Amino acid sequence: MKVRELSPAVAELDQAPGYYGRIQTRLARALLHEVQAAKQSIMRFPLAWKPLPGGLRSFSLNRFPYALIYQPSPEEILIIAYAHLRRKPGYWRERWPGTH
Repeated sequence: MKVRELSPAVAELDQAPGYYGRIQTRLARALLHEVQAAKQSIMRFPLAWKPLPGGLRSFSLNRFPYALIYQPSPEEILIIAYAHLRRKPGYWRERWPGTH
């Protein structure tokens, strides 16, 4: 199974380590490590995480206020957003039909 990301999600993930890196370099690396571990967990158990409207799911990170919003299918995991949980809740819904 492969993971694919929408371009707005890629942009979100590109910005987050920069913010944490300004605080402490270790934090940026820790965030990226946790995101990679989350992707691995999602690939192993795609239906195990919190269901959302529109056939989406949410995997919340432990150490950081982010959730991976994704759509599982038999062929791939599509990452819709790396959503910051404390900024503009639900902003990513406009990216996916059926979540409004």
